[in-house]
Amino acid sequence: MATDPLPTVASTPVRTALRLAHSRALADLGLDAIGRSRFGWRDRSIGSAVERAGSSYWLRVVWARSEWARSSWRVGNQDAMTITGVEKPRLIDARAWEEGPLVYRADLMSLLPGRVCAPTSVLERTPGLDETWWTALERNLDAVAATPTERTVLDSEIMRRRIGVFFGIDLDVDQDDWVASHGDLHWNNLHREPFAIADWESWGLAPRGYDPAFLLGHSLAVPHVADQIARRFRRDLETESGIVSQLYVMTKLLTRADAGEHVGLVPAVHRHVGRLLGTRVPLRRRAPARAT
Repeated sequence: MATDPLPTVASTPVRTALRLAHSRALADLGLDAIGRSRFGWRDRSIGSAVERAGSSYWLRVVWARSEWARSSWRVGNQDAMTITGVEKPRLIDARAWEEGPLVYRADLMSLLPGRVCAPTSVLERTPGLDETWWTALERNLDAVAATPTERTVLDSEIMRRRIGVFFGIDLDVDQDDWVASHGDLHWNNLHREPFAIADWESWGLAPRGYDPAFLLGHSLAVPHVADQIARRFRRDLETESGIVSQLYVMTKLLTRADAGEHVGLVPAVHRHVGRLLGTRVPLRRRAPARAT
């Protein structure tokens, strides 16, 4: 999925603009903010609990440069309304507007009960989840995978190139085994008591096993949780698509670490890659181009 070029550190001008956009969305939708507003990753968004006519919701406002405004992630929460059998927020209303070179979108969604499984995307300690939660995760991911869609999360050529650049292998990324996926399945997007999955802006087609691979990568700092994910989703993770998915997720984690995010995860990432590259599961190499 293509994403906006965004600042890597908190930017006061960006946050000021987001606060103003949030205030505009409150007025346009007839809402009152309750609680503190929160900024999303790299100040891509701002969100808060809100209230209207005695009912509580979640308001999220995102920004993009106008040239990126037609990207599928912009309407991900809206398109996710077609997914059934999954515990997720419902889109209640939406607004979009332009201000100079920027486009804003405000999504008003149902407020998920419970609480997030971790304060950040990467797991840092044992979450203490019971069997009921893990069973709900498996059931929900099966329901997502069964959803027909033409949305795409990833670009197979970008996946192939990044795996080659990072790990020196040129793989054939087969799109025949792609299924609908959440696309950003980390611990801050997962809820407990009760189970739910938040943030559907980037869902769409991805290699089978991509969601478990993403969650596994974000669990490597807590090895027994990563091992549990590997066991529970072995059927998908040990396929060619699953191994390619894991390798690609590792490139994303290393790229984030290079920008200063979760640097402590790097040794675990490299150990995991070492295990993957030593796997006996056959991986199709990309056929070399013939000389003309």
